[in-house]
Amino acid sequence: MRTHIITLLAIAVFLQPLAAAQQQNGPRREAPLSGRLEMGRHADAVQEGPFRQRDSDSSKRRLSPGVRLLLGVLVPGLPQFLDGRPRAWAYFAVEGVAVGGLVLLNSRGKSYKNRYVNLARAARGNFVYPGLRNNPTEDVDLMAEGYGEYFEDLLKWQSSGDYDNDPDQPGIQPETDPRTYNGHQWDIAMINNYTGTSGGLPVPLSAAEEQAALDLYLQQVYTRGLNWDWTGLEAENAEYHRLFDRSESSYRSRSNFIAALIANHIVSVLDVLITERLSNSESLRRAGVSLELRMHSPAGAPAGAGQPMLTVGREF
Repeated sequence: MRTHIITLLAIAVFLQPLAAAQQQNGPRREAPLSGRLEMGRHADAVQEGPFRQRDSDSSKRRLSPGVRLLLGVLVPGLPQFLDGRPRAWAYFAVEGVAVGGLVLLNSRGKSYKNRYVNLARAARGNFVYPGLRNNPTEDVDLMAEGYGEYFEDLLKWQSSGDYDNDPDQPGIQPETDPRTYNGHQWDIAMINNYTGTSGGLPVPLSAAEEQAALDLYLQQVYTRGLNWDWTGLEAENAEYHRLFDRSESSYRSRSNFIAALIANHIVSVLDVLITERLSNSESLRRAGVSLELRMHSPAGAPAGAGQPMLTVGREF
């Protein structure tokens, strides 16, 4: 919808001078025969004079429609600038603002992300595992792709819980505290795989069910190096939420500048197409065809709700 409005406004800008010129000229009138002959001789004289040479030189310097169209796609406003049209600066301004906005929002979003990632490392280092703390400098690149859900889980859960609740026992003993992320995942794994119940709690009826629940648990939980705990880090947790929201807001706001960038390129291409069509419309003028762009208010529409309407007329 936004692109359609910009397109109609562009058409209005290009067709308004033609409509105004036709209104000033008024209806066509047939000149006397002698006058037409005199005008014809005068026109021939002009074409044979220096003006014809000037027009020929101008046409040679003019870029081909294909090249102009390509320039309009790549650099909005460049074809208009080469033609000496002031509206080229409007295209340059929109392009500059859109590109500058994208660069600024990307930089801002990345800056906020770097800051909340550092707070996530603090939460990882705060997690206590069998009397020892995690090493937040271990080889885990939190800025790599694939950790988006991890940072969201740090927003939702106070603690990850243990990966292995009893490392002294062979195998993996799942976290059983449902208030933690890993404990919640173990509850889901048991509900989805255990078919028996005891006291309202799911229990396995076979070793296969128990193994299936454990496999699902291992797929969903975070390993020991990614465990976290915000206990005692309330201020850091609040700052983490603030930085995360600001980073996501910056990235989402890029869509507005992307839309402006796309619209600017589309309007630039339409500008070239319409200008080429109008510059080659001598046959239409000779045939008495007129183009007029005006605001039309549909029946029952509120005041100021007019819509652009292009009308085509012909004099007989």
